[in-house]
Amino acid sequence: MARPRKPSAVLELKGAFKKDPQRQRDAEPVPSDDIGDPPDHFAVAHCKAWHEVVSIAPPGVLFNSDRLALEMFVCLLVEFRGNPNGFHQAKLGRLESLCGKFGMTPSDRSKIIVAPKEPGKKGFAAL
Repeated sequence: MARPRKPSAVLELKGAFKKDPQRQRDAEPVPSDDIGDPPDHFAVAHCKAWHEVVSIAPPGVLFNSDRLALEMFVCLLVEFRGNPNGFHQAKLGRLESLCGKFGMTPSDRSKIIVAPKEPGKKGFAAL
């Protein structure tokens, strides 16, 4: 399996472009806003799980462009909590994968690099 591609912001923070300027890529999309409130179609249990996940996620990880992935994560989490013994193994693997992508496991949290925000700027605009 191929190694996941590192975001340009991470490479720039590490100084990779100073050493090899040809590695610099075209501009990557930048999230425009915070994650926001849960979708309107969510039930009460899903809304509670949404707020819980948003509150425990590492700062600077969840943005509006992550809403669909977070929606899948919350649906799987609520289903798992409702019946952990009957939760299908494939769904458990997907839930664990989404936990990792959002930096919610010890090993995955160590892979996250988030630049400190400057006052008045949102998200990656601080870079």
